Amino acid sequence: MGKSIMVTSFKGGVGKSTVAVNLAVGFAVAKYKVLIIDLDASSGSVDLFIGCEHDTLYNFCDVAEKKVKIQDAVYIKKAEARHNQSRNADGFYYSLDVLKAPPSYDINESLENSVGEFIEEAKEIYDFVIFDCPSGKFKLFEITAKKADFIFAVTLHSAASVRAAEKLAAYLAEITGGRGENVRLVINGFNPKGVAKGLNLGIVDIIERSKMKLIGLIPINNLLRDLQEEGKTVYDIRNKKIRAAFDDIIGRIQDNNIILNRKYGGVKTESLYFGKDKK
Repeated sequence: MGKSIMVTSFKGGVGKSTVAVNLAVGFAVAKYKVLIIDLDASSGSVDLFIGCEHDTLYNFCDVAEKKVKIQDAVYIKKAEARHNQSRNADGFYYSLDVLKAPPSYDINESLENSVGEFIEEAKEIYDFVIFDCPSGKFKLFEITAKKADFIFAVTLHSAASVRAAEKLAAYLAEITGGRGENVRLVINGFNPKGVAKGLNLGIVDIIERSKMKLIGLIPINNLLRDLQEEGKTVYDIRNKKIRAAFDDIIGRIQDNNIILNRKYGGVKTESLYFGKDKK
């Protein structure tokens, strides 16, 4: 059976789609069979970020309601291998299945029951099933949270965003029966120099406030934003340094013992655990 990952946040603009898309491509590059599902009916952006804007006929609800099979509803994103990338048997660098969100949701008891069945069916086909969720408590939030193997809560490196993560953790504990072991924190836009100057919270402080275990730090980087505008991910360029943060998260999901042992922005990791006291 594969694993399902729900990428979510109570605050908008924290980079949920950035995290979801780059992790999905990272798994695909590692030769896993991956499905990424856009659950944001109002402003889904997975197809834009992944560079496969495509008007597909079917969406998530069509599959969940068993109107069509998963394999017939997905759009397959294939990236051709370049000279410095390893090809698979078909000559591609990676292949990723994308399932778009419906234009709107009509949540009923039948759909609630079928979402759980969909997740189990998808995990029989794919190694990883990643849900890119809209911010806040959307209509399928509770259903997806109860069924997902992992829940990744994304926060920016700011006090307001960390507060939203804290509220999210409390709500998840309430609706999932305390499945805290399955909830992980991703700090996006991590600003190491801000920690050193006392402008941003330290890593330990963020963990204690959010009450979630950390699985990844994604350093602040304007290149990541620019890549999204071009429909590219960190795996579509030669710069391996920017993809290291996502490789670390992927390795930790696979239970590899990957620790925070690099310098971030020239600041040693040991100095980032606790923020500098403000005067």
